Amino acid sequence: MSYSDLLKARLEVLSEDGIVGITDLANLADPKKRKLEARPADFLDLTYPTADVRRVISTIDRRFSGDKDAPGLFLFEGLKGSGKSHLLLMVYHLFKNLDAGRSWLDRHRLECRIPRDAVVVINKFTDLPLNSIWDFVFEQLTDKPPRRSGLQPGLDDVSTALGSRSLVLILDELEQGIRVLGSDVARAQNVAFLQMLSEWANRENKVTLFASIYSDQDEPGSTLKRLPSCRVRFEQASDKVRVVLHRLFANYLDVRPESIRPIVESYLSTWRRHNAVRSEDFGSRMFEGFPFSPDLLEILLERVPSRGGFQNVRGALGFLARLVKLTQEKIDLITPAHAHLTDQEVAVRLSDLDPSGDLIRRARENLKDLAAYPLVAGLGATAMLYTLSGTGRDRGATREYLIRAVCTPSTDINEFEKALLALQKYGSHFHAQEGRYFFDPEENADAKVEFRSLTIDSTGARAKELIKRLWREDLFRDPQSSVVFTDVEQTKVDLEALETGRLRFVLSPRRLMAKERHALYHGLSEHNQVVLLEPKDPKFDALNSRDLIKWGQRALAAAELEPTTHEAARIAEYQRIAREDKKNILDALRRAGLVYLRVERYGPDPTSDVLEEENLGGATTREDVVAKLSQDIYPTQLLAEHLGKRLDELRGRFVKDIDRDYRTILSYPIPTHHGSISKAVRLLCKDGRVGVRHPRENFSGQDPDLTETELFNATLDAPFERSRPSPLPRSDSTVVAPPSATPPPPSVAVPRPAIQGRTESISIPSQPSAGALRQQLAARLQPLDGAFVSKVRFTIFLESVSGDLSSLPPALRGNLSGGGSLTAEIAITKEQVGGKADIEQLVERLPTFPGASYAAQLDAIVPTPASAETESA
Repeated sequence: MSYSDLLKARLEVLSEDGIVGITDLANLADPKKRKLEARPADFLDLTYPTADVRRVISTIDRRFSGDKDAPGLFLFEGLKGSGKSHLLLMVYHLFKNLDAGRSWLDRHRLECRIPRDAVVVINKFTDLPLNSIWDFVFEQLTDKPPRRSGLQPGLDDVSTALGSRSLVLILDELEQGIRVLGSDVARAQNVAFLQMLSEWANRENKVTLFASIYSDQDEPGSTLKRLPSCRVRFEQASDKVRVVLHRLFANYLDVRPESIRPIVESYLSTWRRHNAVRSEDFGSRMFEGFPFSPDLLEILLERVPSRGGFQNVRGALGFLARLVKLTQEKIDLITPAHAHLTDQEVAVRLSDLDPSGDLIRRARENLKDLAAYPLVAGLGATAMLYTLSGTGRDRGATREYLIRAVCTPSTDINEFEKALLALQKYGSHFHAQEGRYFFDPEENADAKVEFRSLTIDSTGARAKELIKRLWREDLFRDPQSSVVFTDVEQTKVDLEALETGRLRFVLSPRRLMAKERHALYHGLSEHNQVVLLEPKDPKFDALNSRDLIKWGQRALAAAELEPTTHEAARIAEYQRIAREDKKNILDALRRAGLVYLRVERYGPDPTSDVLEEENLGGATTREDVVAKLSQDIYPTQLLAEHLGKRLDELRGRFVKDIDRDYRTILSYPIPTHHGSISKAVRLLCKDGRVGVRHPRENFSGQDPDLTETELFNATLDAPFERSRPSPLPRSDSTVVAPPSATPPPPSVAVPRPAIQGRTESISIPSQPSAGALRQQLAARLQPLDGAFVSKVRFTIFLESVSGDLSSLPPALRGNLSGGGSLTAEIAITKEQVGGKADIEQLVERLPTFPGASYAAQLDAIVPTPASAETESA
């Protein structure tokens, strides 16, 4: 059922031009009677007998029925649009067009005795300014040119000109007429003339004066208010509603409350169910204002006029007429939700309250973006009306207002919640504060980022790349030796692109299937150096998590929006959002944890593989994972034990070949560092479980006094009784002990033979990572055959890093967390390092900091040919 089944809109409401809400006394002169003001019957038909109208008519009746106490001065006081001109025009037609006036009075059962011989003089001062009101009056009374006298006439002059007739003087915009006079004398004379007529009107009914003023604080109101009068101030709020309804609907007075009761009660029942009606009189207000909701009438008849936007009833009348035209035959109750901002006329009328039009334009953009939510347009229209008509804490719509505006008996409340949430999430200029929802020119950065994130690729590919990068760089903190698993083939390609000779890590975003693990290791070079890490949480899937992808899209959106503004505050907001969403991703990855999949047996197919999960505790960085592997899972003792069990097959083999075996054979213990096998060999040799043979010297039952390079070129043998070493040439500063029949005890260190040669300083400038530094050092030392590094100084410089301090290692930040910045420089010096392999091993052990640069300065002794021959001998 539609309200139009009960109420019939007047033709002009539905016409192309719409309703004319302004009453203009100048239109009385329209010769073709096209203007409403010039058609008495039509005009009076649109006039609702308000309480003020009834009081004026009653006073006129008393005055011309012989009641000497009835005043002869009628003052209509109010702002523009309050109804002053309409009331003056009604009085004019009652005196001037008696038949039409009598018909209207009878229809509304009103009694008003009006003289038939009254001379009606009417003037609107904004259209016809007068230097002297008396000249204008005399001309109307005598049909003669004005007297042009410099002094206002006396009472006798007016009485003579009037004769036996009655004068009805109707003056509109009187204040303006007095204000524009050129001199104080002229203003005083005209006010004095009006005062004389008013005093005469209170003594007898020969003269009756009707005048409209804005305020009684200015002339002539300040003078006339002291006289007895019938003053109308248009303060009857309930009459405003009836005037509007009568003006818009031809049969408003004929509609009975019983006919609209089903509609009203169904809406009230719906709103009460959602706790949106608390006022006791709300139901009665529904009946009074039907088909408009009480909220809509309150906005247009009270809130908007108090802001000075609409011109009281006049402005509200045109606005409501537009809503009637938009909703005719479609709905059964008109609420604020039907003032759609997409309608150009609605937007133009609202621009009175938003002169710049900027807020309405921004709101329309937000609502257009969210058009997929059916209720968003109504929510936006309601929020905008309450935004433009309110101030301070009264600005904006409460949840109850929104429900009453949008929810009909057939509305699903879940759809309401979805639309409101969408506006809050994606409306960049829609705000919620202290229980009120409103639009504001200030941008809601979170909402703008949220909406922009919807435009980031729908597949989430870019967000997934961001998740992988954050995981490798910010959480694992070693992008040079780690890859994130995507699919088997691509992951293997990525692994082969990494530098070999060190641990390589596969960060799996989810638990892998057995066949995926088997295929991952198949065919890889040095695949026993590949460490597979999977989430501790079996349900976790980083690259398919809606939350992580959403955070990634928001972080990308914030980064895209940052260059679009030059405002420091907005840039800071976008940076904050990106930082927080990246932190959310890292926190989720950290909470998921890591487990290491240790290969116990690798067979020809997945069914024969045996992989054991190893708990890594809270380890999330490469440094922590390697520490856990080297200390708890693959300690040196474990490697030594494994080597000890294979001595028979290892006898005569070079240590470097054995090291290669442990890097390539799956199910062997993993050497976690470059020197892991060397340490195990040294431990076995020291314990007397293996012998080490090198061209320079053989060792058994002691730690071999060999550099890493030398040890790698040594072979293993069964334990043996160590023979007395041959004396080797020493430098002048080295005292060589004479040959002895017995070797020195194990506790006595045998000094390293001195290397004679030139000293060369090597400087490696800043590199982006420790791995890059290692490559540069290896390249520089490669041509220097047999070089011995006597001293090295590493410099690690971490430039100012702004963001969350908790993402940095505790060794640098202590227990500090939260936003901040850090700059650090670390210098590490080592002496008597050894050869090329030794220096590379040191580099691998350097602390790893994302974003840090690594440099090195070293002194290397390059042996001369003579010293090289001596050492080989």
